[in-house]
Amino acid sequence: MFGFKCGIKFRGVREKGFLASFVSMLALVFVGILQLPAIASLSNPHPVPPLPIQVHRQIAQAPTLPPAPLSSTLSPSPEIPVADTALLFQNDRYAVRIFKEGEQAYINVYDKANQTQPVDKVPVRITPASDPEKDPTKYIATLGDQQYVVVINPLGASELSIIKGGAEVYRQTSNQVAIARKLPEFSTQPGLENPARDLIRTIFKNFAALTLFTLMFSMGLRWTFADVVWLWRRPSLLVRSLIAVFVAVPLFGVLLGFMPGFTVAERLGVGAMMICPGAPTIPQKSLKAGGHSQFAASLQFTVCLLAIVSIPLTASILSQFYPNQAWLSPQEIGKQVFLAQVLPMGLGVLLAQYQPKLAADWLEPTHKLANLLFALLAIALLVVSLHKVLAAGFLTYLAIAGMAIASLVCGHLLGGPDPNTRTDLAYATVTRNAGLAILLVTLNFPNLDFVKGGIISTLITYALIAAIVSIPYTIWRKRSLLKS
Repeated sequence: MFGFKCGIKFRGVREKGFLASFVSMLALVFVGILQLPAIASLSNPHPVPPLPIQVHRQIAQAPTLPPAPLSSTLSPSPEIPVADTALLFQNDRYAVRIFKEGEQAYINVYDKANQTQPVDKVPVRITPASDPEKDPTKYIATLGDQQYVVVINPLGASELSIIKGGAEVYRQTSNQVAIARKLPEFSTQPGLENPARDLIRTIFKNFAALTLFTLMFSMGLRWTFADVVWLWRRPSLLVRSLIAVFVAVPLFGVLLGFMPGFTVAERLGVGAMMICPGAPTIPQKSLKAGGHSQFAASLQFTVCLLAIVSIPLTASILSQFYPNQAWLSPQEIGKQVFLAQVLPMGLGVLLAQYQPKLAADWLEPTHKLANLLFALLAIALLVVSLHKVLAAGFLTYLAIAGMAIASLVCGHLLGGPDPNTRTDLAYATVTRNAGLAILLVTLNFPNLDFVKGGIISTLITYALIAAIVSIPYTIWRKRSLLKS
């Protein structure tokens, strides 16, 4: 009897200790979110400053202002009315803004070398894309015997050409795009306002959020405190796991981003996938291949908890490699990750710990509902994006497959001597959270709606290729399990 009471008391102490550590970690996480802008600035000790405010004003309004030193990056500022801007970019020589006033589109061009503005609010003629999902949109401005031709395609590639007297005198395609938005108010521009389409987009965003929430909640119902803290008591394995998931894979993504020929959408898609760990399917796949159940649970919980800070922080770091292609608020991303992943999973764990019978009753129907929602979401995405996935090109497939294989090998090697933990960590590195990445893409990138479709197609391409690459590994691990 005395031993039983001591056991109860000891268990209560452990639970209180866990709750205290859990609350402390959440507090640290939220403090980290608040400090993310400062932390992100440390990731680039010598950041390149944006164009000074004088240049912003000249691009936006073209007043007479004294010259100012120029930098090599461009970012929207309060001086530029983003809501009226269809396209904003710069290259080695020029900064270009296309904007609207009423029903008319205009262009401003700033010459950075001479610090002059040769084109000031000149009307542009828009050549709409015959297929807005594939073909580029062209903006043409005529000024005397000169023509300024700007081209933007749905994958974010832009081009500036200057034609004088019928001869091309300048062309540059490697532009840094800050804004690439479709403005339905342009009567001649594709993508006119469509309430039905906007409603479908809203339904899709909400459906994606509901699917992810249900998946994470059903997963949390399977675990108790003892499961989710299992990895915390093994610091060596914990450190190796975090390095594999949070450091190695994003580095592979950075290397892939330097591949020649990658579009803005492909680079952003790979980056979004790399910074989103903790796919809900990992524990189930690991167990089928002979993984360690408690390690899979604890790793999943830890990764999802740390993702509140790691995703916005890694996004801030990656943005140093690809500046001016996305505008992400670290605090907003952290809140989105918390609501989509940590909150539903935490609720499931708390329910399994303190109301095990209720959790057991809810587990099967919740799991079936989550799988159904996930299947419907996957089918909808494949139907919409399959033609883009198939058109990605052999080099893109090869590069993504190489990164997936490298991630798989990295997780396997860092998983330690236990073959079960090796299997779990290999899946955790190669399988990224496509659902969360798609949700973040649909909620963020407000200035890049031209390329959102391409980003989502890249996410789906990676998910499919990673699944295919994992098949031989799964077969090998199952055979190894049978032999042992």
